[in-house]
Formats: sequence, structure tokens, C-alpha cells
Amino acid sequence: MGFGCISLMPPQLSVAITFTRSRILKMQTGRQSHQNKHRIDTLCQLPLEPMEYCRRWVTHEPGRNYRSSCINAIAQVTGTSPKTVKDWGRDFRCRPKYITRILRQADLINQFKQLVAQGIINLPSGFPQD
Repeated sequence: MGFGCISLMPPQLSVAITFTRSRILKMQTGRQSHQNKHRIDTLCQLPLEPMEYCRRWVTHEPGRNYRSSCINAIAQVTGTSPKTVKDWGRDFRCRPKYITRILRQADLINQFKQLVAQGIINLPSGFPQD
């Protein structure tokens, strides 16, 4: 069985993570793993607004337009065009409701990638590398 929210990511994402609950839960033990499983499931259901996604994952670079960087980042993770994202308004308030779920999923994957890069989480043997 796929791992709830992460297996629902659109194919446009550069990271295709499909793994089972049991692989994730093997990284933890006992009561804590049960609590964390429910915490992750709960997080998957929480919306993440586009502006919050940008605050977390888009770096403001001098000489670059921050809004354009946000639009491009959101378009990339949602599989929409930058023009579509731009049409959602100044603060992206006119976005479709499902976008907030996709952004939450992308946020969780980004956090997971950071933990792997920092060596806090080790991927199990046989885990897809691409």
C-alpha cells in the first residue's frame, strides 16, 4: 500500500518517491512510530497556501523578482503553467483548493529530502535512487 500523501504527487515532480508504510515505520519503533504515522497522515491533510510554500522553499535572490521565482516554483511542483499560477492573483488567493494539498505534499517531500541530505534519515537498501 502506498504511503498516503506522498504517492499522490504529480508525475511532473523531479522526485518520484513511492514506498510503503512499512519501510518508513521500520525507521522507528514502538509507540513513537505509531504516533508519527498518525502525525504524518494528519499533516498530509493540512492545506499549505502558496505564499507559505514560497516562504519555506523559495530563496529571495538579489536582482531577481521574488514573485516570479514563487510563480515558477509553484508551477513546477503543481504541474501547472506559470501563466496559470500568475492568474491566481497577487497573493495566489484565487488558486484552486486542490493546489494547497499538492503544495503540502511537496513541502513534506522537500523536508524528507533535507533529512536524507543531512544524514538524519538513511534510505533502506533497495530504495529507488532516481
